[in-house]
Amino acid sequence: MKIYINAYLNQNLGDDLFIKTLTSRYNMHKFYSISNGIYYENSCFDHLKIYSNKFFYRIIRKFKLQKHLANMCNLVITIGGSMYIEKNDHDKNKDFKLGKQKRYILGCNFGPYKTEKYFNNVKKAFELAEDVCFREKYSYELFKDLNNVRYAPDILFSANINNVKITNKKRAVLSIISCQRKCGEEYKEDYEKKMIELIKFLLKRNYDICLMSFCKNEKDEEAIESILHRCDEETRTKIETYYYRGNIEEALNVIGNSSLVVGSRFHANILGMIMGKSIIPVIYSDKTKHVLEDMKINIKTIDIKNIKEFDINSISQEDLTKVIDVSKEKEESEKHFEKLDEILK
Repeated sequence: MKIYINAYLNQNLGDDLFIKTLTSRYNMHKFYSISNGIYYENSCFDHLKIYSNKFFYRIIRKFKLQKHLANMCNLVITIGGSMYIEKNDHDKNKDFKLGKQKRYILGCNFGPYKTEKYFNNVKKAFELAEDVCFREKYSYELFKDLNNVRYAPDILFSANINNVKITNKKRAVLSIISCQRKCGEEYKEDYEKKMIELIKFLLKRNYDICLMSFCKNEKDEEAIESILHRCDEETRTKIETYYYRGNIEEALNVIGNSSLVVGSRFHANILGMIMGKSIIPVIYSDKTKHVLEDMKINIKTIDIKNIKEFDINSISQEDLTKVIDVSKEKEESEKHFEKLDEILK
């Protein structure tokens, strides 16, 4: 079959892993998608053709040709996490329907949203889908009156890590985000200062430190450079950096070669858990909070909105070494593909 993938193609590690998981699972089919000009090596994904020409993308946007491309395929799959966020007035009038072919929506959460119009427009698109599987119960509860709506833990709980070299090296990977982009300029300085405090706290406890970017285009790398600039020279020389640029296996091995993940990126925490690492989530959005609530786990977290008040010394040895059993989540996350398996396997 020819399958059109509606996803966030911006060389973001979490979203790239969604696509990798999908195309590897159904590698007897041919997949097509478009990016906004971000170049991908075709070898990144199995059997996926990405149209990444910037001019081509502008034409598609201007003349609303995405539906036409989707209609040329046999099936449409929307896969991604925060695919339904209402950011401005323009969003409330969006048409979320994507052509005439059968559509499956996997791995997403809904919101935050501002208007009932946006909610209703998205709901109409969900009603027309063959299957909608959310990654957290909060979103499921909003749409549970639809008989095609389900819930399963995040898709990346079932990510293939068979080829990852997993160690228990005393090394902390800190996934860093751009506060300006994710939660507002007003949190930038406090966030970066607290990350430096945390780095020094971990260095005193003999951890190696790696600051990790998940997405250059979302300014993760700029945030890391800003943190390094704020550090004193002695501290700076003890910090490694890793910038994800499309090599999924290499990025997973960075996380695998650690014992602690401090995750500002949502999926840094998921990947840390499935590799048996201790995690300290740094929460910038409710999606992380919702997932932790769904899992019913009690761990140390850092809320960016109140980060100035967070006491680094409140982090205990147990917080640094606690490993969470996610065997249940690994199994249940496979349910995202339940309906697709019926027609693609």
